[in-house]
Amino acid sequence: MAVAYGPESELYSFPGNHPMNSSRTRLFFNALRKVHNIEISRPVMATEEDLLLFHKRQYVDFVKEKSKSGQGYLDYGDTPAFVGVYEASLYSVGSTLDGLRKISSRKLDHFFNPVGGLHHARKDRAAGFCVFNDAAIAIAKCLNEGASRVAYVDIDAHHGDGVYYGFEEDDRVIIGDIHEDGRFLYPGTGFSNETGIGKAKDTKMNIPLSPRSGDEAFIPAFEKIEKFIESFEPEFIFLQCGADGLKNDPITHLEYSSKAHSYAAKRLHELSHRICDGRIIAMGGGGYNPDNVRDAWISVVEGLLEKGES
Repeated sequence: MAVAYGPESELYSFPGNHPMNSSRTRLFFNALRKVHNIEISRPVMATEEDLLLFHKRQYVDFVKEKSKSGQGYLDYGDTPAFVGVYEASLYSVGSTLDGLRKISSRKLDHFFNPVGGLHHARKDRAAGFCVFNDAAIAIAKCLNEGASRVAYVDIDAHHGDGVYYGFEEDDRVIIGDIHEDGRFLYPGTGFSNETGIGKAKDTKMNIPLSPRSGDEAFIPAFEKIEKFIESFEPEFIFLQCGADGLKNDPITHLEYSSKAHSYAAKRLHELSHRICDGRIIAMGGGGYNPDNVRDAWISVVEGLLEKGES
């Protein structure tokens, strides 16, 4: 297993008192030093060609221009521009794609990019602190390279709308997403009746949870996701493991402990060894209480290091 981390990882950090800043990942990496049997993989930059696997060229050019000036916002007010935001975002995407390459070539079984999982970015716009959608780009890359079916599992407190709507009509992408009910939390999507459309109907599962739901609600919900994913036998599993569902996150209302992330990682790890030769990439996502981020993501790493089924 490898974890992407280096000085470049801290570049994706919005200015001022913005909740998405490098202190959260730095605390995680300091704790990671105590975990054995992992490789630290230097962050890698994506190319513009990589971005265009999912995003529209006009939007990519817009980010480039805003990155030069560092002025204004990349969306309606959540995602501020800063000088170098384009290059910082390339590392987020490139590191997830690097994990995909290494797993596809069997250099690794599992990979974790803590500065990935930017699941709100749409094809033509930034959203919710997310500039480019590394998860969607990696899924598109995987499909372009011949995968017939992949799974995307998202346990961030916020619905992974950028990924969901990006592949809502694609029956090759199986999605299982547990999140806080959209009636109470951004982005206001991810209701249980959103199951895909057209030929992709019933290839997606959204499970919204009420505010103040804890581990006792998360675990049975995840069991449903696990069975759903397994029934499609995907060839690759992508896990977005945002830590903002833990109790005392400043911008959400769920009350998980890090045991939820430990449970999810262990179960998906076992599943990956049963159905897709252990091929699983985890991506960090949200989480705005740095102690929670550290605890949740260390639990994910440890869960993916446990001996899987053959």
